[in-house]
Amino acid sequence: MPIAINRAVAGAVAAVLAGALAGESGAQERPPAPAPYCMDARQMAEAVQPDAHTLAIRLADDSRFRVELADACPGAAVDGAAALVARGGWVCGTNEEHVRVGERQCAVSGLARIDAEQFARLAQTAGRSGGIPTLAPVKVRGERRRGFAGSTSYCLDARQMRGWHEDADGVVIEVSPRRNGGHRYYRVELAGSCPELSRAESVELRSGLGQSAICGNPGDRVLALDGLSTGASLPITPIVGLRGQGCPISVVYPLEPAARGAGRQR
Repeated sequence: MPIAINRAVAGAVAAVLAGALAGESGAQERPPAPAPYCMDARQMAEAVQPDAHTLAIRLADDSRFRVELADACPGAAVDGAAALVARGGWVCGTNEEHVRVGERQCAVSGLARIDAEQFARLAQTAGRSGGIPTLAPVKVRGERRRGFAGSTSYCLDARQMRGWHEDADGVVIEVSPRRNGGHRYYRVELAGSCPELSRAESVELRSGLGQSAICGNPGDRVLALDGLSTGASLPITPIVGLRGQGCPISVVYPLEPAARGAGRQR
C-alpha cells in the first residue's frame, strides 16, 4: 500500500523520559548512552511495524534498528500515535523501556541494528500486512512532489533514474539524490535471474501499481530495452525473455558508498 513520503520529521513520534531529579531547580543534563549498541530515540525519523511484536526504526542519521516487543502491540506505528519512552532517550533493549500507545504500554524486550535491505524487507511486510504508514504528515513549504508515493528508505522514484549497471546481486540504479532522500544509488534485487539484461542497451522500471515509486510491490519489474535510450535512431523495444516482458523486483533499498560495487556500467 502506498504511503506518503515525509521530508521533515524532527522526532515526531518519539517521547523521551528525561529522568529529572526531584528537588533540583535546573534541568538534568542528558546522560551518555549506556552502551554502544543503544538507539537514540530522540533521533527517530521513520517507523514501520511488520508485525505486532516488532518495530523497524530509522534514525535521522540513516541508521536502522529492529525493536522487539515483549507482548503484542498492534498499531504502534500508525499515524505517529506511539511514543517510545526510555530513560535519557536511550533504548538498549531492556524491559525498562516501553512503547506507549494510548493507554497501553508495551515493554521493549530486544534491540538489534539492521541494514538498509533488512529495513526495506520489514517495511514491505508492514505494507502488505495492512499498510502501516510512516510518521504523521509534516507540512513543508516549497515545491510539491507529484506522483511519488512511498518512503525513500525502501522505494525509489523511477522518473529520476540517471543510470544503471548490473552486478552479482542484481541491478544498481542511479537516481537524482535531491528527489530520493539524498540517496544516489539503490539496489534493485530481482526475484530470480534476468538474462535479458545481458543484451539490454537501457532499462525501464515499471510499477505494478501504476505509480512512479518502485518499492518491490507486486507487479514492479525491470524491463530490458533494445536500442538507444536518448536520441535513438533505432526503435526502443522490450527484450522478451523467459519471464515475458520484464523481470520481477523483489526489494529496493538505498546503497551506502562502500556497497555500490563496480558492475557493468551502461
